[in-house]
Amino acid sequence: MSSGQWEVVGKSKKSLNGKVKSNKDDDKKPVKNGPKLEDIVPHSQIKSYYAGMEIDDTKKAPKDKKKDGDKKGKKQDKKSEASKPKPPKTIEGALEAIDPTELATIITTNKVRFSNAPLVWLKEVASFLNSKIQIDVDDPTFSIYPLNYPTCVIPDTIRESLEKVLQEAGKANTQLFFDVTLTALANDMSRGQHVNGHRILAQMLAQSNPDFCIASIPKSASLRNSYQNRPPIGLSLLWALGQGGLKDFAVGMKAWQDLFLPIIELKNYSKYVISYLSILMDKQAELKAVVNQDQLLAMFDLVNSKRSALSKDLSSDLIMQLSKYKDIYFQKSGNKLQVTFNQLMKKLPNQYLSGSALDPYNRVLVESLLDCLQRDDSCNATWRQLFHKCTKQSATVIEYIDTNWAEVSPRLKLKSLKLTIAQYKEVSVEALKGKKKDETVVKANKICQDILDRMTSTRRFPWLWASFFLLVGIAGLVTYDVSKADGNFPKSTTGRLFKDLGILEHTQYAWQKSLSTSARGYLWMETNAPIYYEQSMNFIMPYAQLSRDAFTVAVKRAGVLYANIKEYLTEKSPVVYSTIEQYAPGLVDNVHMYSKNGYETVKKYSNDYYQFTAEYLKTKVFVGEWAPEILQTKTQTALNATKLHMSSYFHWFREQVHLYSKIP
Repeated sequence: MSSGQWEVVGKSKKSLNGKVKSNKDDDKKPVKNGPKLEDIVPHSQIKSYYAGMEIDDTKKAPKDKKKDGDKKGKKQDKKSEASKPKPPKTIEGALEAIDPTELATIITTNKVRFSNAPLVWLKEVASFLNSKIQIDVDDPTFSIYPLNYPTCVIPDTIRESLEKVLQEAGKANTQLFFDVTLTALANDMSRGQHVNGHRILAQMLAQSNPDFCIASIPKSASLRNSYQNRPPIGLSLLWALGQGGLKDFAVGMKAWQDLFLPIIELKNYSKYVISYLSILMDKQAELKAVVNQDQLLAMFDLVNSKRSALSKDLSSDLIMQLSKYKDIYFQKSGNKLQVTFNQLMKKLPNQYLSGSALDPYNRVLVESLLDCLQRDDSCNATWRQLFHKCTKQSATVIEYIDTNWAEVSPRLKLKSLKLTIAQYKEVSVEALKGKKKDETVVKANKICQDILDRMTSTRRFPWLWASFFLLVGIAGLVTYDVSKADGNFPKSTTGRLFKDLGILEHTQYAWQKSLSTSARGYLWMETNAPIYYEQSMNFIMPYAQLSRDAFTVAVKRAGVLYANIKEYLTEKSPVVYSTIEQYAPGLVDNVHMYSKNGYETVKKYSNDYYQFTAEYLKTKVFVGEWAPEILQTKTQTALNATKLHMSSYFHWFREQVHLYSKIP
């Protein structure tokens, strides 16, 4: 218009946003056959019509392109998401996803760049593992996994690279790095970062060098105290510090006593502290554990100081581990336990603990005292020397022996125990002579008498053996009678008696039939008895086990009932005695005194008679041909001859069996 002429309005080369607009889409549209625009619209209006179309196109085109671009972007995002690998959900998966070449390259690069700084190599390795194993750990102690988890799931190629770099760093540097790792573990966890790399390296170092865990106990205790109010961090530190104990029992016990036990009273740590001790006790055979006397006594003191602060279940678990610990000591203690017995006796409370009053901790103490008596008989002499100082403690032990006689008596030497109990009974009698009688001593005196009665054998007439010897005697007489008649039974005295009675023929027939049947039965039993025995045992064994269990339960119930009745009678006995004293003062003491005097008199004369008899037999009887040496030689000769005759008889018996088995 500026030139005063009409200008042809064409399609604009720029869109409204300043970008060049392409009409490729328009060019691609197919052209349909039909009337042309020039035939319908005048030529003067065609230019304005196309100009309007251009403006509309320029307004709509950018919108269409934006929509197409958004659709293409979404499709590409979906494809990239589908092709992108899913992150691992477990430590095992994360370790398997690590490229061994990448780890080796990082180690090699750091060795070249920092050739004189091994700590830098190890820190870079820890950072690399932390970045690759970004797995959240719910249980920092890995209680549901094997003890050597997570190092047990490291691929071999990764493990070799880690072991090699730790070895090349040197023991001094790795020990320092272990302490640094513990600190980094706590700091990174407090900042919410992943620390699985620290865990793996700390475990590998503790397994290869258990002493690292107890090399800096004050520093480790300080670090534990700083984070003990944050259980996940505190448990992670305890887990790392306890890994050395899985390879060395002494290291584990040292770490447990100095690092675990001080926080056993904290609710969040109690269960794991006891659980770790249980693991050590279960692995003691594998680790070849050894416990000395000082360690045993210290363990008793530690458990006694902490058990009252725990719940009933946890306290029971702790005392159970204490019992296992004392078993380790006695397994390799030898037979010199007098000092141990003395110290353990003094740890018992200075009171008489009977029945339910004997708690599990003191029960372990009493069991330890019995172990001393079992392995070292001289502990009985030590015990007798402690009667006046530890009267009530001794009463506790004696009462435990009496209550558990069936289990305890096979372990002890009854001869020494009998002397000890008898002497304690005398000590308790001396204590009764005072004006005020101690009920504890009265009860202990009765228990002593009960034990002495148990050890006094009561002989009964041996009916079974008497019957057996009677039958053997009759058979011998008949055999001798037949042998006098040159083996002819009818001519023997017994045979003539049977003939007079009219039963000789019947007896001979019955005898031959018995021999024939017995011989065939013996051969059948010899062949089939083992087979039927095995089948019978397989069938009966479950029922026998059930019967044994039922019998065991019944015996325990009966024992409980007996203990209750005995405790009731023991409790009521002083009342009966006091009633007797009220109506007949001094009667009980007089009866006891006369009984004791009579017992002492009988004992004295019996001993004198025994000494006299022994001396008479030694000097008058067992001399000359009856000397012990000659009797021993004759006895040995007789045994050898008997053995030879038994062998010959066995072969003769087999021949007779086969002979009589052929008789119809």
